[in-house]
Parts: sequence; structure tokens; C-alpha cells
Amino acid sequence: MDDTPRDPRGAPATSRLNYTAYRFARALSRAAENTALARGVTMPQLLIMQVLGEGTPLSNAQVARRTFVSAQAAHVASEDLLDAGLIQKVEHPSNRRVRLVQLTEVGWSVLADCTADLLAREERLRTVLGADLGDSLTELLDRAAEILAGGYFGDAEAEAVAVAARRRPAQGRVNPGS
Repeated sequence: MDDTPRDPRGAPATSRLNYTAYRFARALSRAAENTALARGVTMPQLLIMQVLGEGTPLSNAQVARRTFVSAQAAHVASEDLLDAGLIQKVEHPSNRRVRLVQLTEVGWSVLADCTADLLAREERLRTVLGADLGDSLTELLDRAAEILAGGYFGDAEAEAVAVAARRRPAQGRVNPGS
């Protein structure tokens, strides 16, 4: 056992919701990444395929927002998906300057395989947690995200406010009073 003295102000990180939620998200992401990699795609590519799997073609900017990455990162992942034949470019119905992407038939097939594996994993989680909690877990987490983020997801104005609030102070400057 470690005999390093412990500061009495210390508290287990696992007692904090944000730490535990991050830990859960990492475990869930790691499992999803294993699913994606087994089918030849990366986690960012799987996220793109999942949002395109809603059936609506999206622009690169929309893909970036929906997958929580920069436009550049979305572009790189999308280019790899295009090269692999999993997505294709299509014309925007009313704006010739905007290019959209959508899943190809091969992309739909890969997404279906990934989804089946992810759903099986989620069902195992529900079974272990029990019907009362397991059946409502997704709804509960989505509701919690909505409450904590104040509608950040999908709300451009709220997103801009959140981005501005996250801007870091200059390197080396700590502002403990904020």
C-alpha cells in the first residue's frame, strides 16, 4: 500500500458527476472505437457516419458541428470516408456552392454492422443495470446534457456563447476568482 500522506481536504474524484460522466464517456467511446476499428473506420469517421445515418445529406460545416470537431478535422475524416467509398458528395437542392455528403450503399452497410454491435453492447448494459435505470439511461443523459448545457447542442447562439466562455486566459495566467 502507498504510504504517501494524504491531504485531509482530498475527496475521491469518482464522487463528482463530471469526473464519473467523463469516465463513462471514455469507456463508451473506447468500446465504440473498437467496433469502428474492427470495420476499418476510425471513431471520428464512425461519428460522421452516425450523423449521416439519420438520412439527411449534410455540409462539411454541419458535419463538424454535429460531431463536435473543427471544420478541418471533419474535412480530413470525410475525405478518408470519400476515398474509402463510404460516403459520396451530392448537390445541395437549392445552393450550387454548397456540397453535401451522404452515405453510399457500402457506407450504410458498414454503419449497420457498427450499429448492431453498439446496440448489443447497450443492451448488455441495460440488462446489467436493470430495466428501471437501463431503459431510461439515454433519455436521462440527454436531458442532463440539455439542462447543463442550456440547449448548446444544435443552438448556434448558445454554442457561440459557450465557445466565448471557454476561451483560455493567456498562458501561465490563472484567474482563481473567476
